[in-house]
This record gives sequence, structure tokens and C-alpha cells, in this order.
Amino acid sequence: MKLKTIRHTITGALLALLTLTACHSGPLNTLTQANLDKIQEGMTSAQVKTILGEPTASEDVPIPIVGGTKTTYTYDNNQDHIVIVLKNDTVQTKEGTFAPGQ
Repeated sequence: MKLKTIRHTITGALLALLTLTACHSGPLNTLTQANLDKIQEGMTSAQVKTILGEPTASEDVPIPIVGGTKTTYTYDNNQDHIVIVLKNDTVQTKEGTFAPGQ
């Protein structure tokens, strides 16, 4: 019975560690000039997310008269900041500011 409890405790600790590691490998590690340089006009949102991960914030706004949607992805980790603007799921513009030393 005691061995079963120890096994559950170790399994729980490993799952917690894996969860924390997965959370830390998101935008915190992907916000670099090199990754921003990989983002090209015409890429889809899925391609952007493959490179940068899920955005910290996202905003969809309808485009008046012409139609469609303007989507703004913001990536922020308090030191580095990237903004990607997509029109109808296609990258239109990108910009970023990074902490010194990147």
C-alpha cells in the first residue's frame, strides 16, 4: 500500500514538472529577432503560431466596406514585444522590440 502512495506522489510531481516546462516553452522562448525574421508577408495564422506559439493576446476586427477580418496577434513577455497583423488570415505587417542583447 505504501509503494502505491509513493508511486502516485512521484507521478504527480513528474506531471507538475512537465506542465511547468511546457508552459515556459511558449512565447517566453520564442520572442526573438530570429523568429520574427522567419515571419513573412502572406503566411497564415497557423504558420505564425508554429513559429511563435499562441499569442499573448488576439483581437479580430471586421474590415468595413471591403469586408473580411483584421486580426492582431500580440506576443509579450515583459521584455520582448511582437505584433503581427493579419488580413483575412494572411500576414500583412510585423514588428518587434527586444531586450538588449538579443
